[in-house]
Amino acid sequence: MQANQANVTFNTHEAVKALKGSGFDEKQAESVVETINKAVNETVATKADLAILGADLKVQGAKIEALRETVEGIQENIEKTMDTKMAKLETRMMRMMWLQLMAMLGMFVTMVVALT
Repeated sequence: MQANQANVTFNTHEAVKALKGSGFDEKQAESVVETINKAVNETVATKADLAILGADLKVQGAKIEALRETVEGIQENIEKTMDTKMAKLETRMMRMMWLQLMAMLGMFVTMVVALT
């Protein structure tokens, strides 16, 4: 914010006069006013500062939204991949179960034939 910093209106002449009226000498009054003026102008945000910050927040918000959409897309791809892999696994398991059933049926037929 420093580069765009505009000075806040602070009547240094009136402040020096007020301090001198309270018993400060010229040098003390000017030193106090200079310190206050510097502190105020270094810490107060101007309308321009706030406008820059607002624009930056909009840009950051757009970046966050784009990132959220990317993450959602990745999540959808992961879900589709997992669904596909689960379907393939289920198919393999069913084949194995049928093969085992056929093997058991073959053994049963062999035993029946052997016993007869």
